[in-house]
Amino acid sequence: MNKKLTTSLVAGLLIATNLYSSESLDEITVSSALIKTTEKNAAYATEIYTKKDIENSKSKDIYDFLSAQTSVNISPDFGNTFAQKLDLRGYGISNGFQNVIVNVNGRRLNTIDLGAQLLSSVPLESIERIEIIKGSGSVQYGDGANAGVINIITNGKNDNYIKAYAGNNGVRSGTVSLGYSSDNFIISGLVDYNKNDGSRETTAGNKDSNYNRNKSINLIFFPTENLELSVSRSYTNINTKYGRSLSLAEYQANPNKSSGLTEQYLSSYVTSLGLKYDINSNYSFDFNFNDEDKLSRYSSGFTADYEYRSFNSKLNIKDDLYKISLGVDGFLGDSKGSSSVTSKDNKGSFISSDFYLNKDLKLSTGFRREFVEYNYNPNVGATLNDKIGLNAFDLGLNYSINDNNSIFANFNKSFQAPDINRFFTFGGTFNGFIEPAKVNNYTLGYNNIQKNNKLKVSVFRADLKNEIYYESVSFKNTNIDKSHKYGIEIFNKYLINKDLFTSVNYSYIIAKIDEENEGAGAFDGKDLPGVSKHNVTVNLGYEFNKIKGLVSHTYRSSAYSANDFKNNLTQKQDAYNSTDLTFSYNYKNIEVFGKVQNLFDEANGLWVRDDAIYPVNFERTYYVGTKIKF
Repeated sequence: MNKKLTTSLVAGLLIATNLYSSESLDEITVSSALIKTTEKNAAYATEIYTKKDIENSKSKDIYDFLSAQTSVNISPDFGNTFAQKLDLRGYGISNGFQNVIVNVNGRRLNTIDLGAQLLSSVPLESIERIEIIKGSGSVQYGDGANAGVINIITNGKNDNYIKAYAGNNGVRSGTVSLGYSSDNFIISGLVDYNKNDGSRETTAGNKDSNYNRNKSINLIFFPTENLELSVSRSYTNINTKYGRSLSLAEYQANPNKSSGLTEQYLSSYVTSLGLKYDINSNYSFDFNFNDEDKLSRYSSGFTADYEYRSFNSKLNIKDDLYKISLGVDGFLGDSKGSSSVTSKDNKGSFISSDFYLNKDLKLSTGFRREFVEYNYNPNVGATLNDKIGLNAFDLGLNYSINDNNSIFANFNKSFQAPDINRFFTFGGTFNGFIEPAKVNNYTLGYNNIQKNNKLKVSVFRADLKNEIYYESVSFKNTNIDKSHKYGIEIFNKYLINKDLFTSVNYSYIIAKIDEENEGAGAFDGKDLPGVSKHNVTVNLGYEFNKIKGLVSHTYRSSAYSANDFKNNLTQKQDAYNSTDLTFSYNYKNIEVFGKVQNLFDEANGLWVRDDAIYPVNFERTYYVGTKIKF
């Protein structure tokens, strides 16, 4: 696809059309923030996507939506499409996922090891809203919120519907959602199933087939007008096969081939309990508890059992001139392998406040103290443990220029405590406890929210000490002594008229290594590998009567391959391009829809190093389906 033509088309629609829209872009409340605020009045950068945005995209899963619609960079973990890695604000596709917190209804999805957040356990159909907080969130969420936070809010009451679709490569998917509510309770359940026959094949004729099953049941009970109790149970069962890397010659000849397959079975059982109590008009209390049992088993024979227990509680105080939130939380994780049990326990306390200095100026501030404790208990040998204390801080100002415009400034101090795998070499030898990463984030932003146009612009810089990474020359997990990142982020959605809209999401990011003694100075001044400077998604949507259509394009510029810290390997990460086309038609309670991904059959891949390429969204795919509400 001609990228210049695409950019010119969208830019022309943005500036050349000034038709009145009968619809409106309503200002949205950031409901997942420690202290709720509207997006215009937030003292930090935000991206918010509603149920309508998600439905219009016709994405097949949450990874598909984040990649094609948001500023989040997505890539399968060494080819594993059910456990994909996230990158926000230039932390790199290898380690970026550990620098952004992902929550589902307040439950933390980040793991204690090198496993990516299991977003495959969250059916896209169940999501009501996705809120992305950039460069902030460390006071509320603590460990790992260096780039920001992705908060996913699911439906309180599911609609009643059946949905199914099918496509090439043997893609089949089905969802059944049921819900019922009365004055005192809401009960809902959802079953979601996805399966495909695979797109990559070995010389023996085996294909990378996979399936994913999700089930959930939720009950919300209102004993009194001021009290809400909730309980939910969810189950995820995944079996996936994914192909090995290819040399450049093999990738160019046929990315559908693979010399072999890795198979992983994964299951997760989650039980969640919640309580919300409005003590009076000025005081309220929230408490949530989650318990997850997870099993991961590979075809190589490696097996790990995980148990995650988490809780969070907060007391909310509000007045006409201020809002205060304070609380305690914890995330306790155990990993049980065949030769050892390793744990990482996080416990923290925090206080955050918003003060209205006048009707237009708001001061936001917060502080967090967190303790992280590690225990390594091998079957043979001595037990090892460590404990560290870490601080997070947030200070922000928001000034409302008028009803439509605001500016903000934010300083955020965050940290990342190492995961348990970082203490071991590639061969499994204990290499000692390494330092936590510490980050100072600075963001300046501007918001312009009108009836038919929503514009958000932010510039940021992050100064890092001890950024955590895997040094592939000596096969060692260690720290980059000093590094920094900076960039600009632009989001604009424009309702051209009642039938037509366009949106652009662009980020320019520079990520640099300043000092690193592990490379004997060879890494100093180099670009952090795996970070694209230019990242853009553009959309053009059309709605007429009962027909909807959306054309979107995602582009990420070329970068150094993931392990190229010296910036001197022969092969670089190719630019990523994918154009998607969706349509839907509604008749009463029946919807027919379809989507073509990678319309122009672009070859995309993830470069780890020279001749180690994992094909990613490398061929045209399609699916069609129907959704019936009742």
